[in-house]
Amino acid sequence: MRNLILVLFIFLNSLLVGRQNPEYKSLILLGEKLAYNFEFDSCQSMINTAIDIAPERPEAYQIKSKIHLWYFLGSKEQTDYELFFDYSDSTVLRIDSLLEENDEDVNLLYLLGNVYKYRAMAYGNNGSTLDAFWATKKAVSLFESVLDLDSNYYSAYGGIGIFEYALSYVPALFNWALSLSGLSADQNNGFEYIKKASRLGEIDQIEYQFHLSKLYDEHLAEYDESIFVLKPLLREFPQNPLFHYQAAIEYIKSRELNKATKELEIVLQINHQKFIQTNSFSNFLLGDIYFRQNDYSKALEYYLIFLTSTQTIDYTGIASLRTAHCYYFLDNEKEFKRYNILAANGNLDLEDDKFAHEMSLFVLNKGFTDDRKVLVEVENSYLSGHESEALQIIENNLDSLVIQDIIAQVLHYKTRILIDENNIEYAKNTLEMIDTLRLESAEWIEPMSFYNLAEISYKENNFDMALTYLEEAEESNDFQKKNLIQSFINGLKRKLGNTN
Repeated sequence: MRNLILVLFIFLNSLLVGRQNPEYKSLILLGEKLAYNFEFDSCQSMINTAIDIAPERPEAYQIKSKIHLWYFLGSKEQTDYELFFDYSDSTVLRIDSLLEENDEDVNLLYLLGNVYKYRAMAYGNNGSTLDAFWATKKAVSLFESVLDLDSNYYSAYGGIGIFEYALSYVPALFNWALSLSGLSADQNNGFEYIKKASRLGEIDQIEYQFHLSKLYDEHLAEYDESIFVLKPLLREFPQNPLFHYQAAIEYIKSRELNKATKELEIVLQINHQKFIQTNSFSNFLLGDIYFRQNDYSKALEYYLIFLTSTQTIDYTGIASLRTAHCYYFLDNEKEFKRYNILAANGNLDLEDDKFAHEMSLFVLNKGFTDDRKVLVEVENSYLSGHESEALQIIENNLDSLVIQDIIAQVLHYKTRILIDENNIEYAKNTLEMIDTLRLESAEWIEPMSFYNLAEISYKENNFDMALTYLEEAEESNDFQKKNLIQSFINGLKRKLGNTN
């Protein structure tokens, strides 16, 4: 989901427009605003008029190409993929012609960098991995050329930053291609470059603000900051479902489920038919919200809509697992078993689906125990923002639990509640209890416990000890929830850096 949104929104960037004709420039800027607000018919009308005025300029053709890239990424229709490249070729033809007059025109070089950025996204989503790498290399080279000519052209940092960050998620299988291309991958650099572009760049600020909101989440687990960045975008472009969808994700992670529900309902109300996958993922998230609220009938309804409408295997594993859980709580043993088996068949490159695969096999071997039922109830209460209720469930059931992996997870949620309440000594005692348990399947508890100790040390102003615990967390973080835990680590490291 995270990669889909990153790829989909890449093309919604502001463009430099021709300086020769004020009317052309005005039409391009207005067309751009309409595109941001998903008013594509009106946008196309504006762009066609701009082409009539200045057919030699590349900006209008670039907008057309990006609209079809968006359509392709949102619906996977091959016709849109082909139209994207047709208009992309037309854009390159016009840029090359103008560069013959001045090959150091930084505006045109930046625009050309964006062309190859979009091509990299198109190739990557069409399974052409090597083409995607080489288009990425071309894009980064062009952005670097812009900075060589003008070190204050801050928007170019954003173009580089997008790839610096995204390439850090390249599967190990393709590390050879990354090495061969000479491209670098660094999440911290990517974040800082995008932040710089969003605040100092004169072009593409809306795009980089959107990406910054995502990275405050994915890279730093700073969900409030993400929402803060998104709110102005939501006000200016209320018909953009991607902004609403991203806001819903942040509200879910902030445990503000009612606000998340409103954002997802807006996405489904907009119901843009070229972005049916976003609609599908919105149903999945609504399923999660109702699941967290223990409304298993309603959750089941939305999970099934997702599973029958999605065009990708992404998140089908975790959705099937939670569908199985819904059937368990609704006393439908047959469907519980069926969906528990299906939970093993998601995209194993995604953490959630990999977890679902492992849990599917575990439950098939050992069954859905009373201990696991308690864990689900604790998780749901905690993740829906009802910490007191979660704590009460823990206190009522802890002594009866027998599975050490589940005891450890239940105690983890107790630790988080105690830390949130600044009940530091009890949090330490709970972590000591976790340390005595033997983990067989919930290995993520180990790095998460080190992180919790680091956060406690930070609250106690013992910054050196906090860094020591973070190092231990990072060294042991190679299990489930790896990316989530790493975002917690990154966020606390950043706070510690600000104390120096």
